[in-house]
Amino acid sequence: MMMGEEAMDMRDAALRYLARGWSVIPVLPGSKRPLVPWLMFQQRRPTPAQVHDWFRRWPDANVAVVTGTVSGLVVLDIDVQHGGAESLARLEQIHGALPSTLEAVTGGGGRHLYFAHPGGILHNRVGIEPGIDLRGDGGYVVAPPSLHPSGRRYRWAPTVDFDTAPAAMPGWLTRRLLQPFGRVGHPLAHWRQLVRAGVKEGERNNTIASLAGHLLWRGVDPAVTLDLLLCWNAVRCRPPLPEDEVTRTVESITRLHLRQEEEAAGGEGASES
Repeated sequence: MMMGEEAMDMRDAALRYLARGWSVIPVLPGSKRPLVPWLMFQQRRPTPAQVHDWFRRWPDANVAVVTGTVSGLVVLDIDVQHGGAESLARLEQIHGALPSTLEAVTGGGGRHLYFAHPGGILHNRVGIEPGIDLRGDGGYVVAPPSLHPSGRRYRWAPTVDFDTAPAAMPGWLTRRLLQPFGRVGHPLAHWRQLVRAGVKEGERNNTIASLAGHLLWRGVDPAVTLDLLLCWNAVRCRPPLPEDEVTRTVESITRLHLRQEEEAAGGEGASES
């Protein structure tokens, strides 16, 4: 069944998205800024009563879909004004066409491609290729029929059957997105061997930094990451580093990780298209 968003108000759209199992939040009219503290809605979906209350309070609010495991969604954001269409064409030439899936046309003329969440933790990513970002865990996208700052509305692509489930991302794209920022990820066997074998003097700081980044990008809490690496240092480093040196190294990587997450979230967690 096609979704005629022009005939729907924002509350109806939000309730329909909620009925699909997607977490939703209200955002400022003509904007992308959340109108409610939304951290909790990364963990659980709002109730229909909360949605009704939001849109009674802010009848002109836009609606956004929270991406990540809570909604079972990740969204590929193609910003045509910054080379996204050309970047996508290059990727598809190398790897093959992306599968047909739910697609929204943004108010800025870009594309939001909705895919099923592949499982685990898949963070927001900025600049996968020029003009291509990902909204995953910790993010959200403004959804139809919201009003873009340009004055145009987000809309579902004309060919979209809204009742169709989002497609699975192809394996090559999932593997690429699971890699840490800016470098090729090591295979799982590398990390297992490293944890078992340990390292000697001269390799300890760099290895602890790498392990910290590996754990943080897979959703391990920073405090847990520090405790794990303090234990690993004591047992596997030859000789162990002083605990305060391990702490400084892990805290430095944690700060870098948090900055990259903030950049990936676009400052607010929303798509910029």
